[in-house]
Amino acid sequence: MLLYLLLSCSAALPGQVMYPGDLNNDGTANHLDLLPLGVAYNRFGPPREPAFLEWIPQENIPWPDVLPVSGVNLGFADANGDGLIDTFDLEPIALNYDSLQSLSIPAPQPYILTDTFFVENPPELRLRFEPPTASPGDTVRLIVEYIVPDPGAFPPTAPPLGIAFSINGLDTLPIVPPIRIFPDTVPGDLMFVAATANQAQFWRSVAPGRIEFAAAGRGMGALANSRQLAEMFIVMEDMIILREMPVNPDSVLLINTREEVIALKASGDTLTLGNRLAPGGPAFAMVFPNPARQSLQVKMKQPLNLQLTLFSATGQAARRVKYELVREASLNTAGLPPGAYFLEIRTGEAVQIEKVVLE
Repeated sequence: MLLYLLLSCSAALPGQVMYPGDLNNDGTANHLDLLPLGVAYNRFGPPREPAFLEWIPQENIPWPDVLPVSGVNLGFADANGDGLIDTFDLEPIALNYDSLQSLSIPAPQPYILTDTFFVENPPELRLRFEPPTASPGDTVRLIVEYIVPDPGAFPPTAPPLGIAFSINGLDTLPIVPPIRIFPDTVPGDLMFVAATANQAQFWRSVAPGRIEFAAAGRGMGALANSRQLAEMFIVMEDMIILREMPVNPDSVLLINTREEVIALKASGDTLTLGNRLAPGGPAFAMVFPNPARQSLQVKMKQPLNLQLTLFSATGQAARRVKYELVREASLNTAGLPPGAYFLEIRTGEAVQIEKVVLE
């Protein structure tokens, strides 16, 4: 009789319509869907019958519980429909990554978390290039570090659980695709979702030059202490001019086990690209002063025909001048904004590039 009553109550509940992979029901399957999976991990409820992983609307019975802040029914987090929220629900996120929907019931809503957990000394998400300079053909590691200055700032009832962020600007780097991403799977207490323009499997990929990444504990605060989250390996292709390229994280979201937002610092890094000498050989010119204010002086060992071009850090030509058979030359830098520049010294036989600073 008790079983009959339970089945009758379940059948009487109003149905909901979900799309596998959109665990937070915001209309998109992406890296953010890992966060509700981490919060609701190991919860169970009525399975979806029949259950498909394809990006099609599927009716299921609402679960008794919802996510604590967003209020999304936990039936959406059971992406594979087996009645248990666990690592098997990761597959529909990757399978349907970046797919869009507007027909779920309840209707999709932006994943905006209104509750905030304040920390006096907040954690930091830090990107770091290793090595910080690269030449054509080099492999560079982009290391993702998570720094917690004060682990004691988080109570045992609400430790940091999951983080999600994007990295933009990689399309400005001369990269040989794909970017290889290796999450730090040791000690094995985190789940990961990562996507690039080359790693979307079936539907639309993320925008070129963009990485989307998320990490979350299995229902537990696995981000209460500092740790490395991932290494991303980038192979550089041929480059023309020495330049500096900044890469920064954005859309960063850190939550605790109660689905509350934790304030977070975020810092990027700058990769210096190119060779000092192109195509190679000993330096044939000396550049001074450095730092400079009104002008740069170039002195050579013998008279040469040359062209001086000053490039900004983003590779744009700021000043250019030509000389014929000179041993000393100058380039006017008056009026240029202060900062780092690159001076290209080009003759008929060789090119030398020097980094200079304008004050």
